Amino acid sequence: MRLEGEVLLEVIFSADGHLQVQRIVRGLGHGLDEAAVAAAGKIRFKPGQRNGQPVDSTAVVHVVFQMAY
Repeated sequence: MRLEGEVLLEVIFSADGHLQVQRIVRGLGHGLDEAAVAAAGKIRFKPGQRNGQPVDSTAVVHVVFQMAY
């Protein structure tokens, strides 16, 4: 189908080191939304800290799908 574009995901980077997708802010359909969620699940991160303690953080993650030429 040669689809290109960007999927926006609202995620929580939890204090315990896990990522949780809250919702798809903007999707592309055709299975790319699910692929973006799967890719986001593989993100490695160090939790943010406040006063030396790990805390949850909310962010919007951009997953770009682009054809390789």
